[in-house]
Amino acid sequence: MARHQPNHRLALLLTEADWNPGQLARAVNALGKAQGMSLRYDRTSVAHWLTGSRPRPPVPDLVAAAFSRRTERLVTAEETGLISPGRAADDQALPPGTETDDAAGRLTILARTDADPARRSQLTGGVYSLRAVDSPGWNPERPVPVRPRSPHSRVTAEEVRALREMCQIFADLMERHGGGHARSALAAYLTDDTSRLLAARADSSLRGQLFSCAAQLTHILARMTMDAGYPSLAQRYFTTALGLAQEAGDSRVYAITLRAMSLQALRLGFLEKAAQLADSAMGAGPAPDPSTLAFLLSQRAVTHAHARQGRRAVADLAAAESHHDRATRGAGPFDSYPRAGLDYQRGQVLLALGDREGAARSFASSAAARGDDRRRSAALTHARLAATLLSLGRPEESCVHWNAFLDGYPGLRLAPADEALVHLRRSLYRYRGLSPVAVVLHRARSVTRTAPAPAKGHRPGPGR
Repeated sequence: MARHQPNHRLALLLTEADWNPGQLARAVNALGKAQGMSLRYDRTSVAHWLTGSRPRPPVPDLVAAAFSRRTERLVTAEETGLISPGRAADDQALPPGTETDDAAGRLTILARTDADPARRSQLTGGVYSLRAVDSPGWNPERPVPVRPRSPHSRVTAEEVRALREMCQIFADLMERHGGGHARSALAAYLTDDTSRLLAARADSSLRGQLFSCAAQLTHILARMTMDAGYPSLAQRYFTTALGLAQEAGDSRVYAITLRAMSLQALRLGFLEKAAQLADSAMGAGPAPDPSTLAFLLSQRAVTHAHARQGRRAVADLAAAESHHDRATRGAGPFDSYPRAGLDYQRGQVLLALGDREGAARSFASSAAARGDDRRRSAALTHARLAATLLSLGRPEESCVHWNAFLDGYPGLRLAPADEALVHLRRSLYRYRGLSPVAVVLHRARSVTRTAPAPAKGHRPGPGR
């Protein structure tokens, strides 16, 4: 058996990052945890890598992401020396066609594979990518891909109207039950109904509406996929939604999708990427309507706050407030920005800037305004408010909102709620002698919900 060769590339990266093996291992474990993976690497594991051992995919991508964050430049998996030259980091080949520039064709392949439980693991085993091509610029002059059209079918206005209604239906389902609920149903709908329409002939007056609706449905599926705990697949759907919005000439849906991608990057801990995407959203096409502008500005304010750019954060937040005051409420999920959402973003900004009292007030305003049909948002807002109050040393008040969170938790299927439940149990334990805390902890231990098993291959073992 051939002996392993020392990994000089990895050693050079450790020097550039000013890290020791233990620090790299901890960074990789943290990134894995953010993406739903249970990793237990330590300095010994990294020592094995330095002598030529290679961990199983998708760990090389996580190592590259860790170095990218530390060095503030893009590091690829190939640069780590943890994969063979010219080979993909993930040994599970993606279905052919998923990397095509044809967004409609890519959607068909992704959704068809995702809707099939036997093949879904081909898509769910990867990790979030930092590659810059994931956020292309708005280009209304981009040529439309040449693709065959069905000679026997033509899109009707009624069919486009049905797509628009399905956007509302699936957005409502996500808000009521979390994105893990009915996610595969949306993938099947995109496979069977939407893909058929995208391949049909359409008058120019309907074609833009058709692709805009397809972009919105794909965006919703991306958000549901985030909720389900599949960040890499969610990113692929977001990128596909960008391509569909580009082809539709819909700069508003394009910008809203970039904003969602910024939120995903921030949740995973990639601040620089989140800021880049938030800036790109603001520069996508003509100036949007006041509601959309407030929506975009509020996310950029959050990224500024996390980057400790207080003045910019406050300025963007003030501008978002001003535009929101002038906005008119639309009917669809992409046409309005509820006040509760803006209050939540204000809380996020204030929390990142260190004003926990102000953040608690903003989260409280947001929680109070969430209706019964917004159970997903309400539960997550109560969880964030509860955690903020606890950090202020107010456990009894915190328990009021942890109880509100637990009221909604059993009916929700989303990874952020699962993470909030874990945080609840850990953070309240030190106050377990207080009666209200004991009650909440008892509820948290006994609460259950029906959740789907993770897709095969989604949780890599620690390996070497």
